[in-house]
Amino acid sequence: MKQYSDIKIVLLSIEGNSERVKRQFSPPFGILIAATVLADYGFNIIIRHLIDHKGIERELEDICSGATAVGFSTMTSSNLISTIKATRIVKENGYYTFWGGIHATLLPEISLKESSLDAVLRGEAESNLYQFVLWRLGKSEPTEVKGLCYKNSDGEIYISDIPNPVPELKLSHHSFHLIDLNPYLEKEKDPSNAMNYIKKRMLPFLTSKGCNKKCTFCYNSVISHHKWRGYDLGNVFTEMDWIIDNYKVEGWLFYDDNFFCDSERAWKILDRYKMPSFVEIPLEKINKLFLEKAKKLSVERIFIGIESGSDIILKRLKKGFDRKQINEKIQLLKVADIQAELSFMMLFPHESPEDLESTLCLIDELTQFENISIAGPKIYTPYPGTQLYKELVISGWKPPLTNEEWSQFERHISPFKTGFNLSARHLSILESRRLI
Repeated sequence: MKQYSDIKIVLLSIEGNSERVKRQFSPPFGILIAATVLADYGFNIIIRHLIDHKGIERELEDICSGATAVGFSTMTSSNLISTIKATRIVKENGYYTFWGGIHATLLPEISLKESSLDAVLRGEAESNLYQFVLWRLGKSEPTEVKGLCYKNSDGEIYISDIPNPVPELKLSHHSFHLIDLNPYLEKEKDPSNAMNYIKKRMLPFLTSKGCNKKCTFCYNSVISHHKWRGYDLGNVFTEMDWIIDNYKVEGWLFYDDNFFCDSERAWKILDRYKMPSFVEIPLEKINKLFLEKAKKLSVERIFIGIESGSDIILKRLKKGFDRKQINEKIQLLKVADIQAELSFMMLFPHESPEDLESTLCLIDELTQFENISIAGPKIYTPYPGTQLYKELVISGWKPPLTNEEWSQFERHISPFKTGFNLSARHLSILESRRLI
């Protein structure tokens, strides 16, 4: 009888060979968590984060040799094309394939249209990955695997609901020892390839899952049900200490969706290390005392999701603030002299030409501040299950029917490829700003 240590499971994150990927290369946190879930039971876990290249066929053959199953992390973006390619290579070599991650969770039926894909696991790895492997080993029934979507031997597709978010006490941790973290360190000598550049050896890092905010466009509303959960602080500190010891990291890029959801916890992390950091902060948290404390604890750059300059759209997005409050907070940032990156989006459902103009004019105003940089304006991505997605479909928009079509939805998608009902005035505004 095989021991778990004889069972090889391969988990892969595949990305396209693009300049954007090179600029924003960060650890594959999803499969690092998934690896821990299985490693704790003694399975032989192999994880790889690969950029698509000419020799990837041979590399995948070597990595997957002898695997019981090969899983892929997915996100709705151009990287999906490289994931499809890799899945086909792996399937041609006779291995069982499955997808997890945001794209597969939100679009299981579309995902399973890919002939080389055998199954989809929806939701978070802690909720179902171990049970999934037991099923593949013939030790459980498919009905025992939460979020399992699969094809049977006759090609029939079975779809399950997204599992509930994993309770905080059951969250796993990252198996950083299974991957080389050097490629993710920002390089001081090459700031052109660094996102949110700080002149230190900075590493992207996560301390929590989900978000409690109510934004109507965000996939967190579907997957996490607006629930924020922090990883065990003991595990967080253990991981950070290990990374500092083994990689001489000098600072952190906290990529949590809502790092300051629990402010006391966030300050504990920052105070323990007092290292240069980049964090995402809700606009409403910003005040004079907050910024003074942030500077004292070496927060050098912050990220804020503004998204729109129109009060009408901000209300529909449920951002919780308006244009006046944006201007007030930006003035505080100017006085505090903290670098801030502000995210903007455009072409939301029901966004009028006037709303679009308001956003672009606000961006123009904010770029006059030396301490402000702008991320975007990115084109809105319609995530299935969100409130805005439903509104978009009701308006007459036709969702993509294939994975390849969905892969076009990323920040630089052409407005003409979105299928959105844009007026001549919308297009004129975009053209005047050289956005098309």
